[in-house]
Amino acid sequence: MFDQIVAALQNNPYLGAVIVFLLCGMGMPLPEELVLLAAGYLCAKFPDTVSLPVMMGWSAAAILGGDLLPYVLGRVFGVRLLRLRWLRLVITKQRLATFDRWFRRRGDYVILIARFLAGLRMVAFFTAGTMKMPWRRFLLLDGLGIALIVPSLTLLGFHSAAFIEHVVETARRVERGILWGALGGAVVLGLWYWLWRRRRTRLMQARPGESFVEPQRPIQTADDPLAAPPEPPAAPETPADESRA
Repeated sequence: MFDQIVAALQNNPYLGAVIVFLLCGMGMPLPEELVLLAAGYLCAKFPDTVSLPVMMGWSAAAILGGDLLPYVLGRVFGVRLLRLRWLRLVITKQRLATFDRWFRRRGDYVILIARFLAGLRMVAFFTAGTMKMPWRRFLLLDGLGIALIVPSLTLLGFHSAAFIEHVVETARRVERGILWGALGGAVVLGLWYWLWRRRRTRLMQARPGESFVEPQRPIQTADDPLAAPPEPPAAPETPADESRA
């Protein structure tokens, strides 16, 4: 995924980063932290075209704008906006109730905590809007989280460009190895199944077939009342000379 993000931002890094961060604020399932690492990596890879301070400024502004979208929607429309099906996929009633309890227990600092929880930011900011949190306090807490996360991750991506390239190349090799291993396993399994079916067919053909011979006469027993009486034995024949005597 990292190399895909880099490829998407490479042609127009600043505008691409702004668009991606705004989409993340609207609920796109993409970690902002990974995009910040990719932005810092681009600054190290193309220092002549991408400036690190400028990238930090654009990224921070885009992240803040993406965070303001759910806050404004929650403040203006409230929970009525959950009638939209696509929004219910991200902001469920259970998550909304959970963040409502967090706000009541821990106060507004949930906004600062949620800035570091990927996947839960939009729910937290939308809940803050529905609870009518003052916009100045929201900007202060969210801006504090952005000021901490944007420089740290972009600098990490900038100074770890060589390590990131090594990790990406290792991941590609592992993916290729898994792919070839899966293909090899499928071939071996298919060959084993073919040999098993072939052996089974040969055994079925070599096995003698069952035969049934119908008896010529019905079998009768002595206990059968309908059975005919046995025929008396035939008298033995005597020689002709004995009969004349």
